[in-house]
Amino acid sequence: MISAPSHRQQSSGNKLFWALCLVFFSCSVSKKSAQTKPVQIVNGKKIEQKSAIDTIQPADGNVIATKENPVVKIPNQSKPDTSGIKDTSMKKPEATDVMESQYEESTDFKKSYNVKLLIPLNADGIADPASSRFVHFYAGVLKGLKELDEEGVKLKITVIDTEIDNYKVADDLYNIVDSGTDMVIGPFERDDLKLLTEECKIRSIPLVSPWQTSTKLTKENPYYIQLNPNLKEHYVKLAETAVNMYQPGEVVIVGKNTKETNSWIKYFQQTAFDQIKTKDFFSSYFVSSDSLSTGPTAFYTMLKNPKVKAVILPQYSYTDEDLLYSCLRRLSAEKGSRNISVFGMPILFDSDKIDFDFYHALQMKVVMSDFVDENYGLIRDFRRDFLDKYGEIPEPDAIKGYDIIMYLGRNIWRNGKNFQNHLSDQVSVYLQSTFDIHKVKSEDSLIADDPLKFDYFENKHLDIIEFKGNKWQRKP
Repeated sequence: MISAPSHRQQSSGNKLFWALCLVFFSCSVSKKSAQTKPVQIVNGKKIEQKSAIDTIQPADGNVIATKENPVVKIPNQSKPDTSGIKDTSMKKPEATDVMESQYEESTDFKKSYNVKLLIPLNADGIADPASSRFVHFYAGVLKGLKELDEEGVKLKITVIDTEIDNYKVADDLYNIVDSGTDMVIGPFERDDLKLLTEECKIRSIPLVSPWQTSTKLTKENPYYIQLNPNLKEHYVKLAETAVNMYQPGEVVIVGKNTKETNSWIKYFQQTAFDQIKTKDFFSSYFVSSDSLSTGPTAFYTMLKNPKVKAVILPQYSYTDEDLLYSCLRRLSAEKGSRNISVFGMPILFDSDKIDFDFYHALQMKVVMSDFVDENYGLIRDFRRDFLDKYGEIPEPDAIKGYDIIMYLGRNIWRNGKNFQNHLSDQVSVYLQSTFDIHKVKSEDSLIADDPLKFDYFENKHLDIIEFKGNKWQRKP
């Protein structure tokens, strides 16, 4: 788990990271320059660009970057060794003579592909770029683009800062999805994503969502690719893992006595029944804010049952962070020397309120779509190389950005503009992310009974990570 220190020191590396950010974030389309910009933040206006990595250099040595001269140039800079960072899912693609002939014969294949990346960088107002998850994501994308270019994968990328000035996706639709656009990545805001998803469907442009998840966003849309599994997929993974580890009656679902909690319980029960044909595999236990805060016996009745070995906390939102913390605090105190395991959603891993004491005492297990194993050799190589380039330790979003652009870049290069139709052919394993893409149907889909139709593509891969010894690791 990577966490930033509460008081960031102003190191030279941080200044270099800021200088690199300035290169790409300070450019404005209203400012004229004699130089061709690399990846450029725009306010919805079309920009002619070179390959995204044409002028990217490692952030090392004396870096000078101004608004008038936004290109970083570092003379006599030796190329860092990145040979240890490899995509384990496929061989490196090569631009062969056969591929060249395909470009001439098929409209699906091109000599380079135009990508629009919509991301809330807040280029005009960001105070500390090194603390922004989206800046880290973007830096990871830049690193991946450089490696793709070295592999012969040619992408031209336009970055649109969706927080710059008063930018509105609705006002810029025709620029985002113009006739030259081959793929769109983003945006982050759900309303913007829904609007753009339908526009890309009309224009047959693949749209990739790296952040949002929904089972109701679009219908019968073969151009929408959702890279994060939806909420119910997380519950399925938790339920299946619990069923494989325990017996009926040994696992308790804990939450407030609300309509939402009861619907979750029914979903867990149905998943267990589908797997082992046993009714009421899980039991339930309801808590309240009063019971968690006023006495030492919030879980007394539940713990009277000697069969109970594990608890599932299905809450996923940061609005439930205080409830989760209180549940863990009381469970840790009341269980005594008894072995109780807690299963839950990614918030248990991400929350700053939940720390080592709870991880260890409650043998915590969390369902995750992206997990950074800091002991994995290629992750260590990435972190070292990222630090050398940008002067900052990468957050998980940097590795996520790298993985996503490598995965998408290689696939569009191999399979052409309709690459999404080939994504389900294999499972692709990258540094942090595993991509197991499936055709799925929406929760209330009207095509449920038609096996030949689907609503969108979704990544189904999830891991269970567990805290063992003094570290998080993937559960086998």
